[in-house]
Amino acid sequence: MQQEGSVPQLAPWRAMAFYVAFGLLWFGAAEVLAPHWVDDPVALPGLLRWKTYIFVFITGLLAAWQVRRMMRAEAARVATMQEFFHIVRHAPVGIARVEPGTGHVQWANGRLCRMLGLTLQELALRDFRALAPSRDEGEAQEQMRRLLNGEIDHYQNQRTVRNAENGRSATVLCTVAVVRNNHGTPMLVHVLQDLSEIEAARQAMDYSTQQLRLALDGSGSGMWDWDMERRRYTFSDGVAAMLRYTGKDLAHDVRFKELLHPEDREQVHRAVAQALQTGALFEVTARVRCFDGEYRWFQARGTRHLDAQGRVLRFSGIFTDQTEHRREQDRLRLAATVVDNTMEGVVVTDSQSLILSVNPAFTRLLGYTEQELLGRTPRAFKSGRHGQAFYQGMWQALNQTGHWRGEIWNRRKNGDIFPERMSLSAVYDAQGAVTHYVCMFTDISEEKAQQQRLEFLAHKDPLTGLSNRSWFGQELERAVQQARQGSEQMAVLLLNLDRFKDVNDSYGHLVGDEVLKHIARQVQGALRPGDMIGRMAGDEIIVLARELHGHGDAEEIAERLIRAAAQPWHSPDGFAVVVSVSAGICMFPEHADTTASLLQGAHAAVYGAKEGRGESSAWCFYDEGMTASARERIALEAKLRLAMGLGQMQLYYQPQVDIASGRIVGAEALLRWNDPQEGFISPARFIPVAESSGLIGPLGEWVIHEACRQAQAWRMQGLPEVSVAVNVSPHQFLLTDVAGCTARALQSSGYSAQALELEITESALAERPDEALAVLRKLRELGVRLAIDDFGTGYSSLAHLKRFPIDVLKIDQGFIRDIPHNGDDMAISRAIIAMGRSLDLQVLAEGVETVQQLDFLRSNGCDAFQGYLCSKPLPAAEFAALLAGSGGTARMVGHAVQPVALTADDPGTDSL
Repeated sequence: MQQEGSVPQLAPWRAMAFYVAFGLLWFGAAEVLAPHWVDDPVALPGLLRWKTYIFVFITGLLAAWQVRRMMRAEAARVATMQEFFHIVRHAPVGIARVEPGTGHVQWANGRLCRMLGLTLQELALRDFRALAPSRDEGEAQEQMRRLLNGEIDHYQNQRTVRNAENGRSATVLCTVAVVRNNHGTPMLVHVLQDLSEIEAARQAMDYSTQQLRLALDGSGSGMWDWDMERRRYTFSDGVAAMLRYTGKDLAHDVRFKELLHPEDREQVHRAVAQALQTGALFEVTARVRCFDGEYRWFQARGTRHLDAQGRVLRFSGIFTDQTEHRREQDRLRLAATVVDNTMEGVVVTDSQSLILSVNPAFTRLLGYTEQELLGRTPRAFKSGRHGQAFYQGMWQALNQTGHWRGEIWNRRKNGDIFPERMSLSAVYDAQGAVTHYVCMFTDISEEKAQQQRLEFLAHKDPLTGLSNRSWFGQELERAVQQARQGSEQMAVLLLNLDRFKDVNDSYGHLVGDEVLKHIARQVQGALRPGDMIGRMAGDEIIVLARELHGHGDAEEIAERLIRAAAQPWHSPDGFAVVVSVSAGICMFPEHADTTASLLQGAHAAVYGAKEGRGESSAWCFYDEGMTASARERIALEAKLRLAMGLGQMQLYYQPQVDIASGRIVGAEALLRWNDPQEGFISPARFIPVAESSGLIGPLGEWVIHEACRQAQAWRMQGLPEVSVAVNVSPHQFLLTDVAGCTARALQSSGYSAQALELEITESALAERPDEALAVLRKLRELGVRLAIDDFGTGYSSLAHLKRFPIDVLKIDQGFIRDIPHNGDDMAISRAIIAMGRSLDLQVLAEGVETVQQLDFLRSNGCDAFQGYLCSKPLPAAEFAALLAGSGGTARMVGHAVQPVALTADDPGTDSL
């Protein structure tokens, strides 16, 4: 392939051969063809002469053309040589022509001379291999061999040259090629490129790159680049660190579309599309799931890069972790929100205490607007209650520790003075100088008032204003200590209001409170100087009488207090309420010598007064026997708990007989306790203990479950169908979930709800009628029959009876016992039967023991009865035998059966 601008030339021998061949062909052809073209022998010689002229003319033209070509080629060669000379002379690399065998330098350019610090004449005397030795001579010789053999056209290696003038060494890249001279002798051309500047540039570039990387990493940023043609990412190391990437090829493993938070993908997509289409700056902040699974906030900024045709080649920019920045922004925003919405007033001043800003709570608490306070000092709302020493101490603490906390009084805009709990802090700059003060305060007016109320409540009863139980106990303890030291006689008198519950039930609790406050004032006014008074409980007032001379003084004080308490309270409506009082007296040190025993003795004595055991029915002195019954109740409670755990409780069943047919239609389940030591313990003893101790709940639940289980067992045995009635204690009815317990018992036993009857006392319904009605409705929803037990002995039964979903009225045995000898009992029983029939209720009489009583009930239309006339309460097995043996028909046992007093078989003593 010819180089550009060269002129084609023919070799001399080729030109000579062409000339001879052309001449022979020309003359030969003329000799052969001329006779055929010209017939005239005279014209033939002339034609042959023209043949010679033409040949000479053509060959002359060819010679001139060839000469011209040669001249042009020589001129081109000269120009090329000059160009090459200038290139070589001024080339930035050193060039030398070297003999292959000897290594002598035949020629060198000026750059090489300057590189080696030698003149051209000095170079001619030196061996080039010594001037530019190879770092690996063995490899250099092998490459030279291959070059001279024509296996390669050049080779490169690094060499070290030393400047003879300044002694500096330099690393050069040496390129060796073979050229041949006019005689065909091979010569070596060495081109030496100084790598010092390249190395310095590379080092500068590396340093710059490192500085840029450090700057990006230090700023929490990294570089990203998206090659649109290769569709491949390039990232700096900082991006991998920010993404918590621990692999080897982040560009291969990253999938930003998958890592973007679902809520941010659309936003990022729109921003990328806009930047690529319009060339606008790409800037977006979004959440990216790092390779450790945590979402973090990142900001990406970048721009597109176009080629000459306007096509997008690359999309690159900066990637910055904004997580901490966002968190700090959130904290600042949260702090600002807290300051704006906190209930505490906040004011910020400069170092000169000039107000810069206040929050809404501050303006609300002090009444100033922010514009009214800007530029002023907090002295504008000083209260005047604190002296100079107070403020000096505050600023001293602030200057020493940077903060002060305490209570202070300030003044509102309207002049009101109020207490604050204030926290004052100094804000410092980097040099430790105060730049701002921040004050936070809370209005503690209500807290102060509450504290006063709490202090009052800690010592006083809120209703009466008397000392409360705790404070009276402390005062009593101090008085006891003093009395021991001085041998003083004292008396603790406990005043208990008789039937105060009736006042609340009759007139309401508001009237009851007013009556109680009236009595407290009357009793307090009747005290002697030095005596103490307090309120122990709802209807109990306690008095400590000091410096007594014996029982006579205590009696006199008790009677005076009782008379004072008996003064009537007159309502605004004109009616009067009088409440009697019972007093229990416990003497110190005769009856007790400790605070606890004095209080205990007074409690025991007041119950003795209520039972009429004192010299006066209104007051009673303490004696040891009063605590014996209390101890007995405690012992009985412990024994009852043990009996329930050991299964000593049993159910007895008393038949209920239909008067018209004489058939046994039901049974009342009655609770019995057979103690191994005492035998049968009367329910009259243990039922009140169970109610007062809270055992009535689990005990009553066991009774309902056992009664349902036993009744279902009788049904499975094929005995005649009977209903089972279970007594429900008032405490159990009002304080436990009777409906839930009944539902569980029916479900676990499989017994029919229509065959179960629950008996509730009239007093339980009257005490809390609304709550009772709600419970009865739940029981009725279960399908259970409901009966009022001991009807006629409670309160307000007729007023509430029509409200309750009742099925059965049970006439109390107290109205049956004296029939037919007591006309009043007969009249009451007739009225109850008539009322039951008019309300479509079944009526059952309890405690029927004679035929005369049964005849009376039958004649007045009573539906059923139970009592000793048919049978006493029987254990489950005996009751089953009674059902099986009688075929369900009752057999009367006599005209008069007298139950054994205080035995477990006495049905009148049962509450369950």
